[in-house]
Amino acid sequence: MTTRPRRLSLRFRVTMLLAVSVMLPLVVAYLLVGQLGKTAANVAASDASLRVASMEKATHRYHDLVDMTKRLHGEVAERLAKRPDLAALDPHSDLRAIIEDPSQAGLRAIAILGANGTVIAEATKPPTGPDWRDKVVDQVLRADGATLRLTFEVSATLQQELQELKESIDGTRTVSQIQSALPATYQLTFLILIILAGVVAMVIGMALSTLETRRIEALVATARKVSEGQLDARAELRGGDEMAELGDAFNVMLDKLEETRQQIEYLQRMGVWQDVARRLAHEIKNPLTPIQLAVQQCVSAYKGEDPRFKKLLSDAGEIVEEEIEGLRRLVDTFRTLGALPRVEASPIALAEVIEELQLDPTMAARLTLKPPGEDVTVRADKLLLKRVLANLVENGIHAGQEAGHAGDVVISWSRDPRREVVAINVDDHGKGVAEDKREKIFEPYVTTKATGTGLGLAIARKIAIEHGGELQVAPDRAPTGGARFVVSLPLRGPESSLA
Repeated sequence: MTTRPRRLSLRFRVTMLLAVSVMLPLVVAYLLVGQLGKTAANVAASDASLRVASMEKATHRYHDLVDMTKRLHGEVAERLAKRPDLAALDPHSDLRAIIEDPSQAGLRAIAILGANGTVIAEATKPPTGPDWRDKVVDQVLRADGATLRLTFEVSATLQQELQELKESIDGTRTVSQIQSALPATYQLTFLILIILAGVVAMVIGMALSTLETRRIEALVATARKVSEGQLDARAELRGGDEMAELGDAFNVMLDKLEETRQQIEYLQRMGVWQDVARRLAHEIKNPLTPIQLAVQQCVSAYKGEDPRFKKLLSDAGEIVEEEIEGLRRLVDTFRTLGALPRVEASPIALAEVIEELQLDPTMAARLTLKPPGEDVTVRADKLLLKRVLANLVENGIHAGQEAGHAGDVVISWSRDPRREVVAINVDDHGKGVAEDKREKIFEPYVTTKATGTGLGLAIARKIAIEHGGELQVAPDRAPTGGARFVVSLPLRGPESSLA
């Protein structure tokens, strides 16, 4: 036996593969993170510089807008203060027309105040909305202190927006000053994370590989036990994953191998019995006729007058003829066993074969059929399969009668698509088959009946095996109370004998 070179264990290879798979992209990322960070920082800084310039221009525009608004309000106040009706402090001045005038942009209220602060005339209109606030502008009308008070609407959020814009400018200016990659502490942290990820990957890889390799080792150990002769060894793999399914399939394969081995051994024994039967049939048949003729001649040749001897000679002749007839029947049985035809299978409807058993008058009154709800077609030799079933029915009738019953037999069959087989059950009302005799009854010349040669079940099982199936006794009693014989046949059987 050649010794294979020692290789790295599957556990180590799985662990390293998982660790490399996890760490490789992280290491590459670590090598590129500095350059990527620097590039990103440069791009961000350039973009920020452009944004700072734009936002500073916007700030200037805001201030210009505020100044321009103040000047506009002042100009409006000066222009209105020069109106004669307003300068005359006329309480009937049309102030409503002034605030409704579109040219007085933003003017919401106007009031004429006397020197002592009393309101001489006023007009207002409701504010535009919550985003606006009032800005009051007082303009002197006369030297005695009379005043024109104007209320303009200005933006209530302008100051807040200017403050937010200033903060954005400060933040963007800070970004524009970053010209390097991530800080060294960030890179060190990332490196530590890479190491931790590698350690975690190795631990997980070791745990997973240990779990899987142990189950693989269990399969290997079971295979070695079987190769060493422990044919009943089976793998026990827990779980519901693919490895557990592999273990189940492995055990099913071993079960089938064991079944096949037993069938092969059985066929080999049957082959020996067939060879012996052929030889015995030949050796026994040849001298039977001369013996019978010689005895007959002895009986007919006696011419004496002694009645006692004549009767003794006649009785001996009858005994010899009876025994010779028994030997001839035994020879016919041997010839049957030694000359079983080979299986010539073809697709047949199973129901037709079973229903033809009722054509036999001795079976018709005792046979009950329970067909399935669907038609079943098998590849089988019709004559041989019918022979198997007829033998089982005949045995069932005899077993029931020996147990004191009428001898009724029930045949049922069902299809198992998953295993692609059909099971034919033959149930009787007999005493059943003892557990220690379930295998022996299929051996040639072993029988539990008062009469019979013990070849029927042996021949029936051989025919079932040659069809790629099996004939067995069910471990439990049949619903009828007796034995249940089960014929298993593949739905797609062989075209000829497997033996």
